[in-house]
Amino acid sequence: MTVTDGREKRIGSGYDPAMSGGEARQPRTLVIVNPASAGGRTSRRWPTLRDALLRAAVEHQTFLTTAPDDAIAATRQALADGFQRVVCCGGDGTLNEVVNGFFMPDGAPLNTDAILGVLPSGSGSDFRRSARLPTDPTALATILARNRTRRIDAGRIVYDSPATPPRQFVNIADCGVGGEVVARVNRGAGKRGRLRGTVVFLAVSMRVLTTFGSRPVRLTMDGGSMDLRIQNVVIANGRYFGGGMRIAPGAELDDGMFDVVVLPALGRFRTLLAVPSVYRGRHLRQPGVRVIRTSTVRVEPLDTRPLLFDIEGEQIGVAPATLICLPGALRICVE
Repeated sequence: MTVTDGREKRIGSGYDPAMSGGEARQPRTLVIVNPASAGGRTSRRWPTLRDALLRAAVEHQTFLTTAPDDAIAATRQALADGFQRVVCCGGDGTLNEVVNGFFMPDGAPLNTDAILGVLPSGSGSDFRRSARLPTDPTALATILARNRTRRIDAGRIVYDSPATPPRQFVNIADCGVGGEVVARVNRGAGKRGRLRGTVVFLAVSMRVLTTFGSRPVRLTMDGGSMDLRIQNVVIANGRYFGGGMRIAPGAELDDGMFDVVVLPALGRFRTLLAVPSVYRGRHLRQPGVRVIRTSTVRVEPLDTRPLLFDIEGEQIGVAPATLICLPGALRICVE
């Protein structure tokens, strides 16, 4: 799927300028647009966002994705070609690809001074909440025009299985119920019609929570190891996931640490009663819920059932895996 407005080109045909006047010097900017994100709504929203950028005198070029991992390759190529800022226009999954494009496959950063910009346009847009970014196109364009930046952390997950390459993430990774939920959401994305964002995640979460039960795992962190039964282990750099669930209310994007939130098996009835508290960030009061601040965490299942990982709303890989916080790894545009 490709957005066309007379100036943009299909992937593989190069970058197409969408230039504006204006005297303020801007970093050389590539906007990577995933027109299929948010169930295709980004294809309709992008012209409004583009016009807001032009009004704000944000000179940029555009690149449209058409397949998985296009944004990774486009970001790496842009940074190699001297672009100083890459802006993601899409959902959290697209943002994850762009973030991975800031790094080589071995985890080495391509350019530590390069800038990440975000034009949120996804079903969940949880990183937008964690980074306190607005939704209004004019406000987002103003942020890019001002080009005020801050350093934030990223995470890196390394799977034991050689079949799944390591991955960077900027908001949240989790395994257990979360991995099952996103796997089901993404499998059924084309069957849900008008259901969007929070509604989809809540509906699927309620179904999974009634059947998942608990899993025995070993968690190894900075302070040692523990064996316990869990429904979910959330490795949080940001605060929100699942379409607005405030899963890690104390997490900060720039403190050099993960907030690891361990959700125990509460039983079917108590689990369902606890779901609304997650949206308010009050689930931490539930018995058995733990929050552990650490710079590394290893998750190992203690039985043979697969324990799926959710990485920024995409089901990628299975435990065992090791996750490492990368302090100040990204430079991002902020208000």
